Amino acid sequence: MEVHIERGRIRAILPNALGVTIRTESSVFNFPGSVLLPGFVDSHGHVIGFGTRLLQPSLHNATSAEMCVEILRNATFPDEGWILAMGWNETNWIGGRIPDKTILDEYFPDVAVVAMRVDGHSSWVNSEALRRAKLDSSTGILYETETQRVLASMPEPSLEELQKCITLTGDYCVQKGITEVHDMDVSPRWIDAFRDLAERGALPIRVQSFVSAQNDEWALQGVLPSGGEFHRLAGTKLYSDGALGSRTAALLEPYNDDPSSLGTLLLTSEQIVAKVSKALDAGWQCIAVHAIGDRAARKVTDAFETIRRLPNGSDVVLRMEHAQIVSESDVERLARLNVWCSIQPSHAISDAAMAEQRLNSIQMKNAYRWKSFIDAGCRVAAGSDFPIELPDPLLGIDAFVRRIPHGANHSWYDGECITVNQSLQAFTSWGHQAADLGYRRGSVEVGFDADLVVLDTNPTTCKPENLSGIRVLATFVAGQLRYCL
Repeated sequence: MEVHIERGRIRAILPNALGVTIRTESSVFNFPGSVLLPGFVDSHGHVIGFGTRLLQPSLHNATSAEMCVEILRNATFPDEGWILAMGWNETNWIGGRIPDKTILDEYFPDVAVVAMRVDGHSSWVNSEALRRAKLDSSTGILYETETQRVLASMPEPSLEELQKCITLTGDYCVQKGITEVHDMDVSPRWIDAFRDLAERGALPIRVQSFVSAQNDEWALQGVLPSGGEFHRLAGTKLYSDGALGSRTAALLEPYNDDPSSLGTLLLTSEQIVAKVSKALDAGWQCIAVHAIGDRAARKVTDAFETIRRLPNGSDVVLRMEHAQIVSESDVERLARLNVWCSIQPSHAISDAAMAEQRLNSIQMKNAYRWKSFIDAGCRVAAGSDFPIELPDPLLGIDAFVRRIPHGANHSWYDGECITVNQSLQAFTSWGHQAADLGYRRGSVEVGFDADLVVLDTNPTTCKPENLSGIRVLATFVAGQLRYCL
């Protein structure tokens, strides 16, 4: 295939039996024996969060609380006297016990330590961090709103620090063929950092910002939807519950490994409707609501049913983020209500062992539903939820198609696997449609934006076991070469 690009858009497509040729106004790029696809879109990520992960200590590979402490002791930290780290996961530790603040207090009596769990919904902090946040905890383990309080007590990053995080994330994404990200839960304080980079042509990828709405942040700061070629204020973001790993996902039946808990419901259906109505009245056209547990999914679906009946709610983009555990009746309702299910296939691969502990057999049948969504007529967009997982669509496609958990050698609930073509659509055209941009992105055709990825192997013809080994040779965003192997 030979593609001609002018002013950031595809102007002509010609046959080329030898591979891929891309002609811009000033250059010609040849990639023999390769395949050209629309650039990947990660439909759910956290740009500042991933940049922070690249700069801060990583606890992802730790196998004990003691190893976490050793990593933190070897870390450097800012003059403000805070250490922020992420990635601990007690289910991967010997014994699997939740850590305690005691060991942090022993080694860090004067420095405030905030260690985020891998899912980002709970934290392990020391007494100094509790003191600065004006919180009390006998264990140092905080969940949901308390975790947000301790994070809010940390010093605000500067514009330069924010922009470093953004560019680090963008540079990483283009190496993986990602040309656009739906950036979730964006603080109004960060918007200027994105906008300045975009205006200077220094933003490596396109970013669709979904602004924080849980506490009406967008309204309190006077943020309204706005458009731009590289940065767009696209929608608002709410949370209806927490995460499965932290046992804060809201379930209809108790946790299998903690019968006393149904998780944490953060918003009722009525509260969701009120917050979404306010956003719609202000002109927002994309609404994203986080829902992990089946109780949360039901509340969100109930709210969406009400919203669809509103005069200005019939044609807006409604999205359920994660949609990890959804009962059969609610799957059917989501399809009927034309709701996008924004899912992260890599979560299933990482969560499998933990999910088997947390959920009973009925809940497991309703968990990580992919084929069920598509068969029912639900609209599906795909992402990674970075920094929880790494932003790598080819790993996501492999998870979609083979569904083999880490450390396993066979598929897990393989009845929910989907095809390569469906997986590619979820990471390209369907992803763009979930931000109301499918009319100009997500396809290699004349008139569409020249957001393109060149691969060394065609995913639709290679063996399934080779999907994760496909290499990205080049990434073009708006016709500009942003990465070349």
